[in-house]
Amino acid sequence: MHLYKKGILLFVLSSIIHFSASAFPLFSSLPQRPPDSSFLKDNPVVAQLDSLATLKFFTNSTFTTDVSKLNIYKFPADSVPVYDDSVYSKRIQTMGINSPFEYVYNQQVRNYIDVYSVKKRKLTSRLLGMAEIYFPLFEEQLDKHNLPLELKYLAIIESALNPIAKSRCGASGLWQFMLNTGKMYDLKVTSYVDDRLDPYKSTVAACEHLGDLYNIYHDWAIVLAAYNAGSGCINRAIRTANLDTNERLTYWKIQKYLPMETQNYVPAFIGASYTMTYATEHNLYPVQPPVMHCELDTIKVTQDFNISQISSYLCLPAEDIKFLNPAYKKGIIPATKDNPYVLCLPRQYMDDFINNENAIYCYKTPQEAKYQEQLKLMSSTKTSPSPVMAKAKTATTQTPVKTQTQENKTEVVTQKTATPKTNATGKFVYHTVQKGDSLWSIAGRYKGVTVEEIRRLNNLSTKTVIYPGQKLKINLKG
Repeated sequence: MHLYKKGILLFVLSSIIHFSASAFPLFSSLPQRPPDSSFLKDNPVVAQLDSLATLKFFTNSTFTTDVSKLNIYKFPADSVPVYDDSVYSKRIQTMGINSPFEYVYNQQVRNYIDVYSVKKRKLTSRLLGMAEIYFPLFEEQLDKHNLPLELKYLAIIESALNPIAKSRCGASGLWQFMLNTGKMYDLKVTSYVDDRLDPYKSTVAACEHLGDLYNIYHDWAIVLAAYNAGSGCINRAIRTANLDTNERLTYWKIQKYLPMETQNYVPAFIGASYTMTYATEHNLYPVQPPVMHCELDTIKVTQDFNISQISSYLCLPAEDIKFLNPAYKKGIIPATKDNPYVLCLPRQYMDDFINNENAIYCYKTPQEAKYQEQLKLMSSTKTSPSPVMAKAKTATTQTPVKTQTQENKTEVVTQKTATPKTNATGKFVYHTVQKGDSLWSIAGRYKGVTVEEIRRLNNLSTKTVIYPGQKLKINLKG
């Protein structure tokens, strides 16, 4: 992908192992929505048609996690099969016959076979399960772009099929795009949305990028190396190798002139491809994925709303929705009619979403509703202060002076004797949050104010989501 992605192999095999090897916590139980007269239930006839339409996918699916069926070699549960080099070589040769990718077996490849089939067996079992979510998407796009289907295994090397994976260098998503490389393929990044984390958009971009690289090098192994290190690094290696002009250019002829990580990159790809292909022969079986690809559906939305609104209204855990929609970094979908976004949900919830879409847009979560009530109470208190509040005001050396600006809807309060430890000037701004505001954008409006200071003054945690109408206390700096 880019020279500055150095360290990605170490990242994949170490820093996200805790995520990769763990059991899936999502979709373990799907709560039922309590009876509500305003909730529009799906038409039973249409629901039955949907059920019949999807039945074909499940009856034809060969996927199973039943070890008793998968363990065709009758391995003991704790068996870790290891084979002679001749066996590995023959199997990889068979893989090469069925692929335009030039599969090669050597000691480096053997080392990575050992990584996936011996040392990281839990990771591989998880990958076998997660493949049921992402590989159908990968294969569809690879086929559409006329690329080898085996390139789906590249995402294993890049992210271990973790859609929110992020390297130390800033590469993100299943395909680990750097920011600038992603922009070249129309992957947009804003404060709320990161297209690099979108499984569909990033897969399309990866296919386009791989196709562009193949048009330059005409060797799939070199394409993978260029995906990792960048074309500039590959071109320098080719110059250094000083190959004969009539000699066919291959990855193995320039390997030793590449950075150490890129020297290991293609062997790692071959090792991962082999292990995923011959998992059963190594007594490896998939962990049940949180959801199957055929159980998902998508819809375009044209109004901005929060994932918590869907979660509360449809009684679907917010963590599950975020897992299926990782591009929405803060759980906010900033959609408009002119700029729609795609929402992915379990198919069984999609009909309820469509039937209640407008109600969901207007719905307030219990937390939001409670907060709105608090705002009304605070507003009422300001209009007609209680005796206690009046007494508190007279206790100060100066009566608070309120002003309001039309543009930013802020209230400025001067209170010389209040909170002297945290306020050197005695001046505060109460900023009313507007649609589209973030703590970062609010801090930028006031000189010297930081996001951390806003959080501290308003007792906000890093996970707190701000809402339109919320008042935030800002400490003015001169």
